[in-house]
Amino acid sequence: MSTYEFATLQAKTSAAPAAEEQLEAYLNSPANLGQLLGCWISEIGALNRIGLLRRYQDDATHDKERQSLLTSGNPFGCGTYLTGMSLDRCTPFPNLPEIDTGTFGPFYEIRTYEMETGGLAPTLETWEKAVPIRAERSKLVTVMRTVEGAPRMISIWPYQTIENRQDVRSKAIEDGIWPPNDSFKHLKTDMLSTIYLPTSFSPLK
Repeated sequence: MSTYEFATLQAKTSAAPAAEEQLEAYLNSPANLGQLLGCWISEIGALNRIGLLRRYQDDATHDKERQSLLTSGNPFGCGTYLTGMSLDRCTPFPNLPEIDTGTFGPFYEIRTYEMETGGLAPTLETWEKAVPIRAERSKLVTVMRTVEGAPRMISIWPYQTIENRQDVRSKAIEDGIWPPNDSFKHLKTDMLSTIYLPTSFSPLK
């Protein structure tokens, strides 16, 4: 089974575009042990962030690179532009297909939720039923959960326009297919929704 990482790089004010060139060089170097799937810079919501989605062949490979990044004085080759980073190991929700790449955006909504203690199992159950129905309305890249630390979930939804996002979500809510029934009973109120735009080298565009 593949291992995924969703990394969030917090850049200094207005520094994300400057970090992009160095990050691309790192991702094309032997130091990068993962397969790049998506790289985005935040546009609406939590600003000055770079989102990075990669796939690894196994946990050991991910551990090796992550340890190197965490102990580096210049992580991702762009450390001088960063104020912080998180490197979250993730696994997709049950019965979701492997993540495919292509042009689906350019607006990517990345939503993160932290689950309450004991909330993982019921969240997986409710979302497993509802996600396929919701995904019929618009493209879903993936829904993942962290496998270390506090249980969090990350969903990635691309849209062609912001208006398209509003139309699809409003109709899904109106039709009663979204959000999943009782899904928020097990989620903490600290939720974050950010709109990202793909970098020039992102396989997910």
